[in-house]
Amino acid sequence: METITTALGTAITSLSTNIQTAVGANLPAMLSVAAIFIVITAVWRLVKRFAK
Repeated sequence: METITTALGTAITSLSTNIQTAVGANLPAMLSVAAIFIVITAVWRLVKRFAK
């Protein structure tokens, strides 16, 4: 039983490390895309407001 617990703990630790690495590597790109959408939305609202 201890072997299964140890194997499960190791697998979960490895998985969390891999997820953290993937998020850390892709976070700047994801934030850039989100910022672009926010800016486009804000500019579009301003254009619509001034066009009236």
